[in-house]
Amino acid sequence: MESKRKIKAKDIVNDIRAHMTDSELMAKYNLSARGLQSVFVKLLNTNAITKAEIDWRPSAYDDTVVIQQVKTTDMVHDIRSGLTDYELMDKYSVSSEGLQKAFQSLLQVGGLRPEELYGRSPSQDDTVFIECLRELPRHYLAVAVAIYEPKHPEAKGALRDITEKGVGITGIAARIGEVKTLEIPAEGFIEADRIVFEAKCVWVQTEDSDEQPVAGFQIISISEKSFEDLRMLIKSVCFSG
Repeated sequence: MESKRKIKAKDIVNDIRAHMTDSELMAKYNLSARGLQSVFVKLLNTNAITKAEIDWRPSAYDDTVVIQQVKTTDMVHDIRSGLTDYELMDKYSVSSEGLQKAFQSLLQVGGLRPEELYGRSPSQDDTVFIECLRELPRHYLAVAVAIYEPKHPEAKGALRDITEKGVGITGIAARIGEVKTLEIPAEGFIEADRIVFEAKCVWVQTEDSDEQPVAGFQIISISEKSFEDLRMLIKSVCFSG
């Protein structure tokens, strides 16, 4: 029995966070569209990556419009001509999810037979083994670190957890999708006055009215200097779990 090919979790997570497109990921790791979806599910199920980091991708494509407008005969011809999944995605500007939906539509209307779709690209894997998931770091605060909004200095919070890609915060109210400018006063921890970045709220924990708000933010904009300072801060005030 042929063993599954292995992909290091840290490598593909870094590529996803670097905003590589679906077709670029599939080409790099020799994955089919179905194989890429399998990878996403495994990473999500093990909390190696957040749903927000996955969900931004389909918004970069015109899946619905393309699927409705694509000429069945054109895609069927391309599939039968041997185009790989990522070549089809590039040609029709669809995500891996969009391509799977297009395949389903072609099967439903009888444009293709199941055997023409599955197993058609032996060079692309439908499933792989994700190794080294434990190597992905989680950083927990060993000391209390403040964080606040420069535009609203009265809105002060505290870091709950931190990574190079985002922060968990208590004490600052936010709505999912809201973008805030946040500042960490780093003086006293590292040789820097402050770390400033823009972050998007990706989750909110519902608490009782007498409890402090808790929210998670994904960093979407940060200067090179602040990013290096953030790395130094993580090493200075955190331990990994």
